[in-house]
Amino acid sequence: MEKLLEEQQKTNELLQRLVDKETRENELLTIEQVHKEFDIGLNKVRNMFNDPELPVQTYTVPFKVKRKAVEDYFNTRHDYLCEK
Repeated sequence: MEKLLEEQQKTNELLQRLVDKETRENELLTIEQVHKEFDIGLNKVRNMFNDPELPVQTYTVPFKVKRKAVEDYFNTRHDYLCEK
């Protein structure tokens, strides 16, 4: 019986980690939150939010974007955002 309870506890912990990860990936961030959390200049973040490649939810006020979308956006080069 103890062995079964241990295995159930392990399973519950694994499921909780999956739920936490999914919840974190779907978390909605504002321009200000992206600016603070990723330590990017406010103007640069505004430029990112105006970029059509970043799926920003423009029907909300303030505009929001999923954390996972921001992380995916960072994995692609966007040279046109660089200062010249």
